Amino acid sequence: MSHTIFGKDAYNMNFAMLMILTVIEVGAVAASVQEMITSEMIILVLVSIGVVKFLGIAFIFMHLRMEEDSNILTMTALFPVFFIGIMIAVIALTSPASPDSLPAWCRF
Repeated sequence: MSHTIFGKDAYNMNFAMLMILTVIEVGAVAASVQEMITSEMIILVLVSIGVVKFLGIAFIFMHLRMEEDSNILTMTALFPVFFIGIMIAVIALTSPASPDSLPAWCRF
């Protein structure tokens, strides 16, 4: 069963959406580096685009959950979680004082 969005393949549409939003993110960061927009505005733009990216990916993978290869799709979506865990562990182990500089709401 082929899944489509606006008559196009779901994976290709998801890829196009992610690329367009990434270009917007890069443009926003470039504008902030050149001090064309404030730091509050860049945070708003990046968080907003991050939420849209998350929802787009979640909707595509949730829609395809009933496919015969849904386990592969789930593992693909969860794969970055493994690397985020490793990244956090490595940063914590290589910079012993780094947790002390985190804001209070980040610490246990």
